[in-house]
Amino acid sequence: MLFDKIKGNNSSNDDFEFNEEEFVTRKEFEKLKKLANTHQEYLNNIFIFYTLEPTPFLRGMRELSYELMKFVDNVCNKHDIEYWMDYGTLLGSLRHGDFVPWDDDLDVGMMRNDYNRLVEVLPKEIQENNLKNLIADFKIDKHNNKSKRWYQLSYKHPTIRAKFIGVDFFPYDYMKKYDDDLREEFNNSFREYYHNPDEFTLEEYIDIFNERFGLTLDEQKYVLGGIDNVRGNIPKYTMYRQIYMDRDRVFPLKRLKFGKYDFPAPNDTKKYIIDIYGKNYMKIPAKIRDHGRLHKFNKKENIHELLDEGIKMLKDANKNY
Repeated sequence: MLFDKIKGNNSSNDDFEFNEEEFVTRKEFEKLKKLANTHQEYLNNIFIFYTLEPTPFLRGMRELSYELMKFVDNVCNKHDIEYWMDYGTLLGSLRHGDFVPWDDDLDVGMMRNDYNRLVEVLPKEIQENNLKNLIADFKIDKHNNKSKRWYQLSYKHPTIRAKFIGVDFFPYDYMKKYDDDLREEFNNSFREYYHNPDEFTLEEYIDIFNERFGLTLDEQKYVLGGIDNVRGNIPKYTMYRQIYMDRDRVFPLKRLKFGKYDFPAPNDTKKYIIDIYGKNYMKIPAKIRDHGRLHKFNKKENIHELLDEGIKMLKDANKNY
């Protein structure tokens, strides 16, 4: 409250009045901090050391997700496309052997050659399997509605406008060499793309980045997240932490359990996850993020029938592979 007053006050300090009741003492702050840490440890004990039974609704949402991920796995295997579980999906697999408890989407990474191939074949596979409720398209960034981002596969029911569940496909590029001097230049170039989407198409920006930073489709020593692989709003004047790593950290891929199936994962899974989430990845974070779908769809009428319909549709399609 006090911060808001200071932030919005344009007058001199002489005109500004402090209310002592609005101040929090260090002792009070430490007390609140200790309470928050206690709550965090409580959640850690629940989610890490106990096996919780999902409600029928959550079980249905998870089952739909497993079958959607299995469909992706089948399509990729059919077309010799290599992919791996990424971000929250990989974290859930490593920490829980399943979803992160509050997660409501799926994340997949792949090298750009495979990514380009997936963009080509996935719509055809959807059509051939008559999966009318599946939509494959590029994400348009909500912070910048002209900025085309990564590829998505979404399950939507015609009676509900929003998507039930989705898979985000994140492209990665090979990099010939990397040094810290390139980082600032890379960030400046990325912000240029993000904040000037009318200047070039995404494909043109990719060509520019390839030439400027030595990115290539051919196998190299380093792997770097693609410029279309960045989530969230990107401020104009801050550094974005772009992840790069040795190729050996990703390949050869291995398979890890995720719910009822197992899917590909980076070779050095722990180091890969630490690069993204830090060394405390096994602990439940103080702040969590979700898309709100679980709470939203839990209130829908006939939700169990709609979920069962989607699960059956995807299971039938998966039998074709």
